[in-house]
Amino acid sequence: MRTTGTAIRFALASALVAALFASCASAPYAQKEDGVLKLVTLINEGRVSEVEGLTPAPFALDTETLYLESDVATFWKNLKEASFAMKDARFVSAEHVGPESWKVFADSFDMKNFFARYTGKDTSVVTLETADGTYLLLLERAVKGYPRVRGLKGPIR
Repeated sequence: MRTTGTAIRFALASALVAALFASCASAPYAQKEDGVLKLVTLINEGRVSEVEGLTPAPFALDTETLYLESDVATFWKNLKEASFAMKDARFVSAEHVGPESWKVFADSFDMKNFFARYTGKDTSVVTLETADGTYLLLLERAVKGYPRVRGLKGPIR
């Protein structure tokens, strides 16, 4: 009888642990305004390259895809040298990537393939309004306190 009680307690404990793990299935990561604006400040200060892993390759840039880490690094270096800034940036929205999201960057096979291979449930298209127009950022889970940037498009006027 004692072993039957132990077996029942073990089975109940196992079921409880399994239910606990099932309930911990992670929900898609949601971009928050303060984190996005913190990233914009980093971009405006030309310090993106200081945060390792923040802008991995491949990287969606407007209608193109940068496949080499060196190309992505050169892009951010050139923006810094040009004193690029998203002036008066205002967070508009963040939408999780869906089946047709790739079309906001480019209605092309290359962009469709990029989104299929390199984005997931934690990727969002974030819309910013600035003095120069609208920017779209393709953002993922945070790296060292900043949303990881998988793509940039803009300004769109």
